[in-house]
Amino acid sequence: MNKLIGKAARALVVAAGTLLIGTSLWAQTAAGYPARPVRLLIPFPPGGYSDVAGRYLAQALSQVWGQPVVVDNKPGAAGILASDLAAKAAPDGYTLYFVHDGPMVINPFIYKTLSYDPVKDFVPVALVTSTTMVLVANPEKVGARTLKDFVAGARSTASRPMDYSSGGAGGPHHLFMENFKGMAGLNFNHIPYKGGAPALQAVLAGEVSTAFAGIAPSVAQAKAGKLTVLGSGGAKRSLLAPDIPTIAEQGYPGFEATAWVGLVAPKGTPQAIVDKIEADVLKIARDPPFVQKILAAGGDPLPGTAAEFRELIRKDQQRYSKLIRDLDIKAD
Repeated sequence: MNKLIGKAARALVVAAGTLLIGTSLWAQTAAGYPARPVRLLIPFPPGGYSDVAGRYLAQALSQVWGQPVVVDNKPGAAGILASDLAAKAAPDGYTLYFVHDGPMVINPFIYKTLSYDPVKDFVPVALVTSTTMVLVANPEKVGARTLKDFVAGARSTASRPMDYSSGGAGGPHHLFMENFKGMAGLNFNHIPYKGGAPALQAVLAGEVSTAFAGIAPSVAQAKAGKLTVLGSGGAKRSLLAPDIPTIAEQGYPGFEATAWVGLVAPKGTPQAIVDKIEADVLKIARDPPFVQKILAAGGDPLPGTAAEFRELIRKDQQRYSKLIRDLDIKAD
């Protein structure tokens, strides 16, 4: 019996020692990160809201870490290109992905095959921000100044459907317009671009008639007389433009066009590093100067833990899969 007790005691000592060593290595991994520049992949071209927010985050992380966080824009293919690069990157914390809901919760239900799996290939790190989209139109191509007149005019020209732009087939802009089309009974023609900024520029240039776009640049262009803002996609009116009524309050209850952006890392990234990045990002996302930058750019602060981010992805996959199925939306 004594021998058995002795063996058990020795086993406990060994296990405790192993745990202490593991804990020590965990702490060393976190303490030593980052030791070199970090790449931040962004699936949009420069200029759009998500790119601007990502650059604000990169700048703040560079200051906190004492290492450059280098923005690497990889637009196109509804975020598939950037997602594939991020999924195949070394899981060491030196490649991070600033991603929106399109690649994570929309693409799996739009495309029959993907080169990445949004759940199996990534680990959520932190939510950062969200943004409200507004429905805009080129004032020279569309005479309507209210949503009611816009819908009536679009219906009267059903034989000649309006062209609308999006930030890419299968992305949030595309889905929001298809949802609005379905609710309003309209027939539009989809013209995809490589990002929200080029899609908005297409409306301004008169290449297309209408689109959903970020609220901050849209309001600025509307003040300059180059754009008509017909309604906000928020659940409530934006503090940035409280005079713009929501689409929901203008006769389309339940309609919402908002998008979130968060940080993910390749699956297999050491948990110690994920935890450190999460803590640093959340501290930045709650810092008043950073919050003011986000608000000025047309976003809303949305700091969320890795666990909260994971749950949001799960819920949004359920929500968007139903919407895509009901509307029979497919990638162009």
